[in-house]
Amino acid sequence: MIVDPAPAPPATAGATMPALQVRQLDVRYGKSHVVFDLAVEVARGELLALLGRNGAGKTTAILGIVGLVPGASGSVYVSGRSVSKLPSYRRTKGHVAYVPSGARCFPNLTVQENLELTARPAAGGWTLARVFERFPKLRELRSNQAGGLSGGERQMLAVGRGLMSNPTVLLLDEPTEGLAPVVVQGLGSLLLDLKRTGMGILLAEQNHRLALRVADRAAFIEKGRIVAEMPAAEARGSDILHRILGV
Repeated sequence: MIVDPAPAPPATAGATMPALQVRQLDVRYGKSHVVFDLAVEVARGELLALLGRNGAGKTTAILGIVGLVPGASGSVYVSGRSVSKLPSYRRTKGHVAYVPSGARCFPNLTVQENLELTARPAAGGWTLARVFERFPKLRELRSNQAGGLSGGERQMLAVGRGLMSNPTVLLLDEPTEGLAPVVVQGLGSLLLDLKRTGMGILLAEQNHRLALRVADRAAFIEKGRIVAEMPAAEARGSDILHRILGV
């Protein structure tokens, strides 16, 4: 369980609180210390790309923020409100939506049942009809069991399920893994559209080309530590891609 070592950040008059603030996040698996003193901030309408090699700590950092790792400590704020002491299921109710790697779903439920499972109504927010409008293929498959979907279809479902909770912050872990280029392109367009709605997005991704195309800023993680952070446009022309990602 994450504990809160610091008080909530003070609100500045007239200022909008960031969608997500993470401070001093440490994550351990038993005696193994995996993420060290991680601090990230995502504004409303901003996408922060978390980039690093396999095993660098991207997924563990995401799991720590969501509250799915018992051996985690630090502070997590959503719109200035501390959610550090909330269990993961409460963080996802109108606060944080998590799209895990591998496009995981509930295979024995239908597409529609998967979507309705996380539904949280919000004025002007995401509804079943709106998700089907964005992903027409899911409308066609609404009565099919999710276990029979292709990888791209499952990824659409995983993202749609996250949106149905109408979150303040969307966390995506390697959403392009194993997807066809046309599906990746569609996902990139969706992320750009979601930013325009004011949603804060943290994207942990191995596909640095997509990530830096849709991101506003990039944070590079190596051996569980953030080692560099910069505007995405600067990162695209930086030798940091070779130094940290080996590309």
